[in-house]
Amino acid sequence: MHRKAQTGVLDAELGGLIVDGLPLVLVAVDVEGRIVFLNKKGEEVFKIQRTEAEGKDISEVLHPQDTRWLTRDGVDPLGEQTRSEVRFVVDEEELLMRVGLTPVMDGEGEVLCRVAILEDMSDVDTDEELQRNMDRLISLGELSACVAHEIRNPLTGIRTTVQFVGSKFPDGDQRKEDLEDVIKELDRIEQRITDLLIFANPQPGRQTETNLNIIIEKVVDNLSLQLSSAEVSVETRLADNLPSVLADPDLIQQVFLNLSLNAIQATTEGGVLTIGSSLKRRRSRKSHVIVTFRDTGCGIPEENLNRVFVPFFTTRSMGTGLGLSISHRIVRDHGGTITAENAKGGGAVFTVTLPVGGTE
Repeated sequence: MHRKAQTGVLDAELGGLIVDGLPLVLVAVDVEGRIVFLNKKGEEVFKIQRTEAEGKDISEVLHPQDTRWLTRDGVDPLGEQTRSEVRFVVDEEELLMRVGLTPVMDGEGEVLCRVAILEDMSDVDTDEELQRNMDRLISLGELSACVAHEIRNPLTGIRTTVQFVGSKFPDGDQRKEDLEDVIKELDRIEQRITDLLIFANPQPGRQTETNLNIIIEKVVDNLSLQLSSAEVSVETRLADNLPSVLADPDLIQQVFLNLSLNAIQATTEGGVLTIGSSLKRRRSRKSHVIVTFRDTGCGIPEENLNRVFVPFFTTRSMGTGLGLSISHRIVRDHGGTITAENAKGGGAVFTVTLPVGGTE
């Protein structure tokens, strides 16, 4: 008996060492949501001692943005793990965590507690599924490039001929106006072809030290006519002394233009486009510059949130569905991330994150 008891103690100690040695946060809560255990990684991430955390409501310790994160999916009756992504706030810093929830049951099937395993996703590109979709569409992009080249050549000839014929009619002639409308439609097709070619054959950028605040100011200036026409106002909230990033200023400006135009199109008259910049310092890795584009429109339907960056996906009858996918590729090639989400007060928020000093 003594030997078995000693073995049991050693097993318990070993189990504790293993749990505390995990590179992930492990927290266990009782059925009322009170913390019964927090491992060492949890102490480090949430900056609280285990003895201080135990017995407290988990929301008071972890500060989740969604207070229903433990209960919104319920507990799987078969004891299977459920996964989701949750944002927490620690010292006014937002952490995106991938969460796995597992119920622990007794012999009669009653839930004793729930164990949550949290993985910090703040420094990880979370669009793996999107990347797989992008890779599957590479061949489609190459086909699009071939088709675009075949269309562009005769299109140029058609436009030249229409323009020449239109020049033969006097100003005010209905036929001349009709031909001018044809030219506008041909120009629109030309722009779509250009988008296809950019998507299929992206050009390598020339990376230099770039101040993103200056890029934002240029974009706002270039969009003055569109903003005025749409009766949308713009607010900029730019951080002072923002460090430069290693990037191609023209390509990044294209990304910011795409995101701004999307926001303008999604915003009704009298709405506001808010563009902000900030610096986020990582605990263990390099700092990042964050640029956000928030509109006051109707937001993105939940079923479309994971599809907005997929090539050729669009909800607009006149769109190609390539603007956001091109923007995603540009940001990814710069070692950054771009995400879309709905704001709590309404509207959508697109967030671009770029590493200070260039590609990681």
